This record gives sequence, structure tokens and C-alpha cells, in this order.
Amino acid sequence: MMIQTTNHSSARRPVRAWLLGILSFGLIACCTTVNAFAQNPYTIVDMAGRNVTLSGRAERIITTFKPATLSILSLGLADRLVAVDNFSPRVQINTAVCPGISELPKIGNRSTGLNMETVISLKPDLVILYAQKDGILTADRLGRSGIPAIVILPESLDSIKETLRIIARAAGCPERADTVIQAVDDVMDLVHVRTTGLKAQERKTVYYAGPEGFFTTAPGDMLQDEMISQAGGINAAHALTGFFKSISPEQFVQWNPDAVFACREIRSSAGKYLAKPELAEVKAVKSGQFFCIPSSHAPWDFPSPLSVLGVLWAGKRLYPDRFHDIDLIKEIDRFHEILFSRSFTEMGGRLEDTLDP
Repeated sequence: MMIQTTNHSSARRPVRAWLLGILSFGLIACCTTVNAFAQNPYTIVDMAGRNVTLSGRAERIITTFKPATLSILSLGLADRLVAVDNFSPRVQINTAVCPGISELPKIGNRSTGLNMETVISLKPDLVILYAQKDGILTADRLGRSGIPAIVILPESLDSIKETLRIIARAAGCPERADTVIQAVDDVMDLVHVRTTGLKAQERKTVYYAGPEGFFTTAPGDMLQDEMISQAGGINAAHALTGFFKSISPEQFVQWNPDAVFACREIRSSAGKYLAKPELAEVKAVKSGQFFCIPSSHAPWDFPSPLSVLGVLWAGKRLYPDRFHDIDLIKEIDRFHEILFSRSFTEMGGRLEDTLDP
């Protein structure tokens, strides 16, 4: 089953007569490129450094984890999906952008394993896998079965952009990645203009409470650290390395962060920790600077193009005076319109970033 979707963004933009000649030339060039991808084998290099040869542009795509699915939707390729991982249909923005996603075959997930029989039976042109765990081995196994599989690792803002480039090239439409990446860069430019000139003593320290509990946090190697840094803050756990780390309440008090950002998975439980008497003197608790990472549609602290909105949101929360002229919802709506042809507001999105102790 393949899902048919319609992109309405370009249809809403009137075309001036004097541009028709230029557009016609561009259309011919674009069609020539698309036809070249569609008809000829070509090789791409994935994020594991593997050379993957496709017989033509990928028309039937399977994603095996949530960031891959959201990348596909961001690129306007929902109609190419023939199967997804078990968790992608549970992400609200995925169902908003692609209502038929819940009807697609489910092929498992990277944690519990993939149903290889189902994957092979669907005869995909491309399978997108995660670099960690057994992703590379699975990609090689699929390749030996005649199914092209690419490995991606979107764990930083730059690698998210590279993910988009690789997927768009595999799909035979590299220009779509250019559009999304430009939107990402525009938001980052907006943030950098406001945070330029921050002195070291002005930068606020942020504690990020991770998905496994309030006292688990993201070290300096993770995307959340980069998001905080790009927003002008300092990750309290920056000196730590690896994946999510557990810390003690005493360490939290010692770090004494100016703000707390909690992931959505612990929104309902984070408050009880912030209300503990032993944390009462922590600056973030005293000032009420504790928030839940947005949004209701998709968390902005996991790898996807939407992570850049998390940077903008964090800057606005940390330095409201510097971002006083930024209408957050307006910028979020604009970004969603570029990626999904519908605004955040039109899709019923909400920030839901309060975190009550």
C-alpha cells in the first residue's frame, strides 16, 4: 500500500507572467534530472560510508525508526512509504501529515528487531536503517538480498541535514533537501542574530532531564547538548560523554542550573522532583525556570528537522529580552508550511511547554 498525498504549498503561490519563461526552463532541467534518476542506476554513500547502488530513484521506501519517517515526511515523500516501524504511527505529526500511515504494514523496530520476511516481501526500492546496534549488519544483509538499504545517523544538526541530502538523493529529488535545509538555516540565522554578543557570564546553564527519568541527562556528545549551546546556553552535563547518563540529586544541586528542560516522556513525573525540599534552593526552581520541551505533535529534542525549532524555543525561553520581537508561533507556523504544506496551527499543534512542580 502506498499513501497518496498532495502538496498544496506551491499551488497557493501565484505565478507572474514574466516568470513563466524562467520557470519553464527550470522545469525542463528538473524533469531531466528526475528522469536521469528514474531510469539509470546510481550510487550514493550513506552515513556509515557504505556505497549503495540503486537501480533508479526509490519509489517504494521503508523506514525503520521515527527520525527516518519524519525525514521522509519533511521531504514531501509520504506517498513513497510502503511500510514503517511500529512507533512512527504513534507520533502525532506523522498522522497529521500522513493520515494513512497507520494503515501501512509495520515491520518492527530497531530495539526489538525487524521482521525481515515482511521487509523483503514488500519489495522496497530502499530501506532506511539506524547506524547503531545492528543497523549496518542488517543493511548489508538486505543488500545481499537485492534490496538497497542506507544507514543514517542523525545525531547533530549537521548530520540531520546530511540525512536529508542522502534520502532525497536516493529518492531522486535532491532539490527537496535543499528546500528543507534552507528553512533550517533560516531559523538558525534568526537565533544566532539574537544570541551573538552574549558574554560568558550571561550564558545560562541548563539541565536537560532525559526520557529515562528526571536524574538522567544528555552529555556533551548528544543532540540536546548542541541544541542548548546553539540557543546560547550551557548544558550542565556538557563534560560528560556517551549516551544518556544517570546522575545523583546531589550532582543536580551542585550544578545549580538556571533552567530545567524536561523531555515529554517525563512531563507528568518531573514536577514531583522539582517540588522536593532539597532542591528548593536550585536557581531554576527558585525562579520557576523549568519547562517541558515542545510540542504536542512531535518532541523537538529528538533528531529531525524540527529540532531547529527546539533551538529557537530554547533561546526564547532563556533570553526573552533578546527574542522579544520574535513571534514564536508565527515562526513555527512558517517552518511547518515549508516542510508539510500546512502550518503548525492548522494541524492543531500546541507548545505544551509548561512544567508545574
